[in-house]
This record gives sequence, C-alpha cells and structure tokens, in this order.
Amino acid sequence: MLFRKDATIRERATVALANLQRNAYAMSMLRGRLESRINFILSGAGKGGEYQEMARVLELVKNSELILNELSGKVESARFLEEFITIIDSAASSVSGIKGDVENLVPIAENALLEMHDAIANISGGLYAEPGHAEAQQILDEAAAAPAVEAPRREQAAPAITPAQAPREEERQAELA
Repeated sequence: MLFRKDATIRERATVALANLQRNAYAMSMLRGRLESRINFILSGAGKGGEYQEMARVLELVKNSELILNELSGKVESARFLEEFITIIDSAASSVSGIKGDVENLVPIAENALLEMHDAIANISGGLYAEPGHAEAQQILDEAAAAPAVEAPRREQAAPAITPAQAPREEERQAELA
C-alpha cells in the first residue's frame, strides 16, 4: 500500500508527487530513447516500416509526459490547499479561543458603564437621571421653569458688558434660562 490511512493530505501528496516525478523522469528517458531510435531509422540504417510504429509510440509517450506533468501540478496544488486549510483552521481556533474572553468582557463593560452613570448622577447632585425616574424628571422640570420667571429681573440689574465678554454672557444667560 502506498499510503498510510492516518497520513495527512500533505504526506500523501508528497508521496504521490514523488512517484509522479519519478514516472515523469522515466517517461522522459523513454522519450529520449525513442527519439534516438527514430533518428536512427530516418538516417536509413533501420527498417522503413518500423518508423510509423515508433512515431505512434513516441506520440503516446509525449502525451503521457503531458498527463504526468498535469497530475504533478494538481498534486502540488493539493499540497498548497492543505497548507491553506491548516492556516485557516489555526486562525479559526485562535478566534474561538478569545470568543469566550470577549463574551465575558461584555457584562464587565456594561457594569462599568452603569457605575460611571451612577457616579455622574451622584456628582451632579442627582439632577442627571435616566428617563423613567419620576422624581429626577420633576426636579429637572422645576429647575427649567424657575429661571424663566427670574430671568427678566436679573437682566435689568446686569452691569454693562464689553464686546469681549458678550459670548460668555450669552452662554451664562442660556444656562439660566
């Protein structure tokens, strides 16, 4: 038996390629001997009827060489394909290895975002709130309504503003409104 049953594609392809190359070399040697014999016949030293038979055999040998070379190319392609599959399989295994880590990081990241959200809410004095918190929404609504009533009184008492201070003053007024 040429191949072991447990051999990889690469091992089997290597053995097959070596056999094909050996057979192609033998076919090349046969072609050389046939061409020499045909040249001998054509030089007039051989029999005339022998030429046609040798020419047919030479044609078969040339076609066989082409077939062996094609097969060698296909076997070599199989070796490259096996190497490609090995690389892709390794890459897929690497991704599978970190998939669990990424899945574990998602809940951790979500918890970290919730903690940051809570910290921001505590720092802003409870005014920053998620939609759905009625108390916080009520405080925000009251804060938005209160400055609108007091704003006209503050504007009357405001000191003169220089042109350089105007953008900052507009920002402050917008914050109050």
